[in-house]
Amino acid sequence: MLPSVAFTMQPDAPHPTPTPRVVGMAQQPLDSQVRQIAHQPGTTFVLQEAVPLSPAPSNLQMARPSKPWRMYGRIVGLVILLFAFEIMFYEGWYYSIYDDASFGAMSFICAIPCLLWVVAIRKPRAVLLERAVPDSSGKQLHVITVHNGSLQTPMPTRFDRHLIRDDSILDVPSTMASWGVFALTILCSIGLWSLIFLGDEGTQAIATMALIPVIIVGFSIPVMAWWSHSTNRIGLPTRRRDAETWLIAGIFSAIPALFINSIFFPELVLLINPDISFENLEHLIVVISAPVGEEICKGLAIVFFASKIKSPKHGFQIGFTVGLGFAILENLMYVGGTAGSPVTIFIRGIGSIPGHAVWTGLTGGAIGWTLMQRRASQLHKAAQAGIQIKPPETQSAQWKLIDNKTGAVMDTPGQEMQSGVAVGPSGVEIWRPVENIIQKDPVLKIPLPKNVALALLLAMIGHASWNGTFTAFGIYATSSGMSLMVEVALTIFIMAAMILGVLVIGTGLLHSVRTAPDGSEVDDYQSQLATITAENQA
Repeated sequence: MLPSVAFTMQPDAPHPTPTPRVVGMAQQPLDSQVRQIAHQPGTTFVLQEAVPLSPAPSNLQMARPSKPWRMYGRIVGLVILLFAFEIMFYEGWYYSIYDDASFGAMSFICAIPCLLWVVAIRKPRAVLLERAVPDSSGKQLHVITVHNGSLQTPMPTRFDRHLIRDDSILDVPSTMASWGVFALTILCSIGLWSLIFLGDEGTQAIATMALIPVIIVGFSIPVMAWWSHSTNRIGLPTRRRDAETWLIAGIFSAIPALFINSIFFPELVLLINPDISFENLEHLIVVISAPVGEEICKGLAIVFFASKIKSPKHGFQIGFTVGLGFAILENLMYVGGTAGSPVTIFIRGIGSIPGHAVWTGLTGGAIGWTLMQRRASQLHKAAQAGIQIKPPETQSAQWKLIDNKTGAVMDTPGQEMQSGVAVGPSGVEIWRPVENIIQKDPVLKIPLPKNVALALLLAMIGHASWNGTFTAFGIYATSSGMSLMVEVALTIFIMAAMILGVLVIGTGLLHSVRTAPDGSEVDDYQSQLATITAENQA
């Protein structure tokens, strides 16, 4: 129930202009307040109700304090819950098909709470905004339902109440901070593993327990670093709930990929060649099944967000984030499976994670090209057919981030300050000169493919080249009787070359993505067609 505001008016009494203040509500029931005030002689009691909700204006700007590490903790919690759900969901099917059906049913039942917990965390949030706007025909006392009180203003004001969906900007730890934590995590892992090998039993037990936070940070923090880096490079304003949804879609895309790699592809190979060895089957899964199956599953996850993709820039951003979602779940499996090995954390952090993101980004960029061209063509055909075109949708409220230390509004990707005037948190206009930023042409710029089939094929080839190179070298080293020292040295060299190749290709693609169309040209075209068709209809 919304609170009401009670105030008194003395007949024929002067009314001095008050200063703005919040009047708190009494804790006793409203009926007793009415009786108490109504008994005062010469006093008229006025009961004021809260104003109804109204739509928010299109130019409204909202801000909230920046808390990137809270977002990081939220993502880690969601990943762990989804990992538990997917493992139990897969085991439920596996045991139902190949083993004990009752055990499979128990796995399904145990998976349900994890999924419900994720749904509860992801429940949409709304923000109730109450604001007083100067208006000569307004009032000076208004109900504040948020603080359970009232607001008294020194001038007549109109009080508006808007219920706004929480579309706050993606707020993750900065790239430098994430890489700093990543380096510290590797050093901690090296120290703990040294204690495990060299210490006594008590020291080994303590070091083993201390590896748990190392595993949690080691599998997740490099994803935050690449997420922050790509968001800043691409330069699109990204809502937190959208980016989180894309990441979770990448995590869910691991479910069909798990079935393909563990059940469907092995069964197909055994059907064709029943005498194949387990080792050769594993090699085929790594080189063929994983690149083909995983890239198709991630591509389907991108298609699910077709309504959000306005351009190749949006498509690449969604694809990159979906790839990060797949990589963070896979990273949990590998880092956890090796008990926080510093080598695993390092290789996957700077090689495997950006590889997954870049290959899936290729597919997303091509899907973006296709959808943008299709949208422009459909608008043109509709206008020629005499159909009235609606103007493009605009976001109801623009969200900003506020620095907790300085209180200043932070620049976010795609929302950099363009004019010389900025409104500070206190509402005071501050003049801020705009500096001309001189940007050098990138050394390497790799164009985005525009054909979806070609992009998906390139993603599969890139993925297979990463897996196949290490697999082929391992087979050659074993069959040739290569010494351990030479094998280790060549492994490090190949690993460095592969990581460098992924980083160079990813950097070249990000340069192309930054200058790729963002869909604004089609929005302008739609606005022009909306004006023209409206005039024709009139």
